[in-house]
Amino acid sequence: MSSGINAIIITGHLGGKPETRSTAAGTSVTNLSVAVTETWTDHGSGEKRERTTWFPVVAFDGTGTSAAQYLDKGSHVLVQGSMRLNEWNDKASGEKRSRMELIADGIKFLDKKSA
Repeated sequence: MSSGINAIIITGHLGGKPETRSTAAGTSVTNLSVAVTETWTDHGSGEKRERTTWFPVVAFDGTGTSAAQYLDKGSHVLVQGSMRLNEWNDKASGEKRSRMELIADGIKFLDKKSA
C-alpha cells in the first residue's frame, strides 16, 4: 500500500485583508481568500474566456503573522500547502458544515504592499 500525496501550489490575488485570531491554546490562525483566475480562448467562438476560483487559505503562527503584517487586499501571492476538509457544527442552526481549505506551509509575497 502506498501513501498519497496532498500538495498544492497556487498563485493569485487576495480578495481581502488577512484576518488573524488566536485559539484558546494560543495558536495564531490567519485566514485569507485567494482568487486564481484562468483565461483561455474558446475554440468554437474564438472569444476570450475567464474563470476565477476562490481558495480559502489558513496559515498558522509565523506564516500567518507575516501574511497579516505585509499583505492586503489585491496582494499577489504564491501559496504552497495541502488541502484539508474542515468540518464543524453551525452554532446557530446546529447543522453540520464543511469546506475545503488550503493549509499553507508557505506564502511567498509576489509584490510589495502598497503605501
